Amino acid sequence: MQLKPDTLALTVMLAFMTALGPLATDLYLPSLPHIGAALGASPAAVQLTLSAYLIGFSIGQVFYGPLSDALGRKPVLTGGFILFLAASLLCAAATSIEMLILARAFQAFGGAGPIILARTIVRDLYHGARAGREMSIMGSITGITPIIAPILGGVLQVALGWRSIFLAMAAGGLILALLALLRLP
Repeated sequence: MQLKPDTLALTVMLAFMTALGPLATDLYLPSLPHIGAALGASPAAVQLTLSAYLIGFSIGQVFYGPLSDALGRKPVLTGGFILFLAASLLCAAATSIEMLILARAFQAFGGAGPIILARTIVRDLYHGARAGREMSIMGSITGITPIIAPILGGVLQVALGWRSIFLAMAAGGLILALLALLRLP
């Protein structure tokens, strides 16, 4: 059953898609020292994983809008989710800091798709004050994510180690991808 416009369910789905970026940015922050120790990397090298993410995200934002206009929303959204998922799994399997840095850049490039396309879908479906209300709700959920993500990341780090954080990102991305592909109009 597809989600219908003007429903809370669609708004929440789009909001979770926009929260993917902050989640992937902040969830692993408590693990930075552990990543450095596990991969034998300096703190500066580990911090490059965050820089690579921000660069990949910035570049991804430029491509997803025009691509989705040319190819359609769902195919481009699917590609973004697949790239995010694959790169998250590569992050979890990283054996060197260089591999993790590169995987984080690709993770961000993929993760930019759902974020940009969620906003684009709002623009497609709503206008005026209604569009503003949808964006406000999405922004509120996205704004809460940086508060919750480091706490959840810390729990995962203590319980299961730093690789579990990237597996959790992959699982979240997979769930969102399946919901988006099956439920978005």
